[in-house]
Amino acid sequence: MTLKDSGEVIALGFPRVEEMYVTRIASAVRLRPGGQALVVTDVMGQAPDETTVLFEGLPELDANVKIARTLCTVHEGKAVVEVCNASTGDLVLSKGTALATATVVPKSAFDSLNADQESLTTESDQMPSGSGGRTTWVDSVISAAAAATNPSQDPMPGLDTAKEAELDVDFTDSKLVPTFLRIWSD
Repeated sequence: MTLKDSGEVIALGFPRVEEMYVTRIASAVRLRPGGQALVVTDVMGQAPDETTVLFEGLPELDANVKIARTLCTVHEGKAVVEVCNASTGDLVLSKGTALATATVVPKSAFDSLNADQESLTTESDQMPSGSGGRTTWVDSVISAAAAATNPSQDPMPGLDTAKEAELDVDFTDSKLVPTFLRIWSD
């Protein structure tokens, strides 16, 4: 079939084979209420390197755990998934918890994008590399996440101070009896 506007040819009746993999979280993560995090996951099975996959949350996950539906590339059997905590309490995901399915996106899905653009790569487009030229994208994600030095254990730091400042009442011009002033000011 050929589309009139763009002239793009779409094959009809083309057989499609979906490859799906389960991903498990690589390390324990604690999420605060309403928080989100990028977590490194292990792709279970033999997912080919440099494969683009679509992540979707597993239906058997806790209702408070939300997985962002997103595209990612598999590197050395690992991929990054965005996890969100939709609950009002802290959420701890333990290592090895099944988080999402990774469906392989065929390269043909990107063919129409590549036809219009020349593939020019510059040094700025390259992935960060460590010793021996091996990509260490996982290390760059972890180091960016670890930049927060000693985060507070309190889910809402500064709330008590703000609450006291807002609820502090000034009785200086009050016509109350001194006994009542003492009661109200304590």
